[in-house]
Amino acid sequence: MSKATQSQTSTPARASDRRELARKAFDIQVGIATDHRLFVGLVSNISAGGLFIATDEQLRKGDLVEVRFSIPGHNHVFDKQATVVWTRPLAEGSNQRTKAGAGVKFSDLTDEETKMLNGFLQIHEPIFFDT
Repeated sequence: MSKATQSQTSTPARASDRRELARKAFDIQVGIATDHRLFVGLVSNISAGGLFIATDEQLRKGDLVEVRFSIPGHNHVFDKQATVVWTRPLAEGSNQRTKAGAGVKFSDLTDEETKMLNGFLQIHEPIFFDT
């Protein structure tokens, strides 16, 4: 294997290259329920596919969770099932840009809820985070 090929296979894909849906960053409170506990986190970014929950609570890839939140400008409460697809542990000396938490993927958005989220995202500039 050549050096160029080795470096390509060892370099993780940038988050912006992996994402299919635009994301919007903001902080809103989200309730999270697992099989064994309830806790609160902050939504740091969101798309119609899922969201990043900033929390010090331990979640594992593959965990099934219930998330409850609403988006600014809407009265609708999203009470959705989601799957943890990646996690970022709390690192000593970490800064605000690298919040601990988990990325979750929605499993049961309705067409109307998808329209609501996409409408919200269309009026805001999407952002992407490198990981």
